[in-house]
Amino acid sequence: MSAPLVTVVVPARNEERDIGDCLDAILAQDHPHHRLEVVVVDGASTDRTAELAERHLAAADLARAVVVRNPRGDTPSNLNLGLAEARGEVLCRVDARSLIPSHYVRRCAEVLVQRPEVAVVGGAQVAVPRDLSPTATGIARALNNRWGMGLARYRRGAPSGPTDTVYLGAFRTDDLRAAGGWDERFPTNQDFELNRRMSQRGIVWFEAGMEVGYRPRESLGDLFRQYQRFGSWKVRYWRETGDRPRPRQVAMLVAPVVGTAAVALSLTRPRRARRAAALTAASAALFEIAGPRGPSTSAAGHLVSLGASAAVAGGWTLGAWGELLRHGRR
Repeated sequence: MSAPLVTVVVPARNEERDIGDCLDAILAQDHPHHRLEVVVVDGASTDRTAELAERHLAAADLARAVVVRNPRGDTPSNLNLGLAEARGEVLCRVDARSLIPSHYVRRCAEVLVQRPEVAVVGGAQVAVPRDLSPTATGIARALNNRWGMGLARYRRGAPSGPTDTVYLGAFRTDDLRAAGGWDERFPTNQDFELNRRMSQRGIVWFEAGMEVGYRPRESLGDLFRQYQRFGSWKVRYWRETGDRPRPRQVAMLVAPVVGTAAVALSLTRPRRARRAAALTAASAALFEIAGPRGPSTSAAGHLVSLGASAAVAGGWTLGAWGELLRHGRR
């Protein structure tokens, strides 16, 4: 049986720094190139993203390669424009900061062809530092910490199996169109929302052995703002769809509040404060050493990693609680 035609859709906005490496990884796929097309959707970039994408794809020996412009520029409309352009039987979403392994497209297509009960398939997200500096390696460690990232299956490198959401995702194109594509009400969290809808059509499947590199934000401030946005939009998603938080998300909402209250209470008594400080230091050390899947780093990088984990948790919690308090009655 011949390999299916696969469309790789790459939504991008102001990603001139990463689009070349992303496309190089796509062009290194072991899926037959005459059964592979690439659609880059440039979302109103103000840099050279579209130009560099066109240059990379100009000599590519593919079934089809095209760069299209989207004046709206947001992620879900970029993805829906890519879906409209797609000619493949299978569609793989690949973000511009992602680096897919060489077997990724082939394996996604195999799962969808061989297992009709699977509606969505995806792999693990692994943060990759841009360099070996303490900041870059520390932020990557924080994002690779299975305890600090809500224990989502695609974050913790679990065995293959059903899940509630996957990173990126590959779909049968006809099924994705029948489901309505990405919901453009959600500029953030649109992937989770789509996976929840697709779960009504079949299994959302995490496939082990497909580790996708991801280049994260480069400062603690940018990371904090990113996760504050994630937290806010997660609550908007619950409000708009009527879906309810998963247990791990409830824990993410409650744990920082309980932890802060416990620390404040302990400070009222010096002896308890000393014990709490010792326990906190030991817990932080265990969290940082045993939680992440790498990369290795220096002592300064470990401190950055703890700071980045605090930025992730604090940003997400503040964003979520801020949205809850603004719209508590709804």
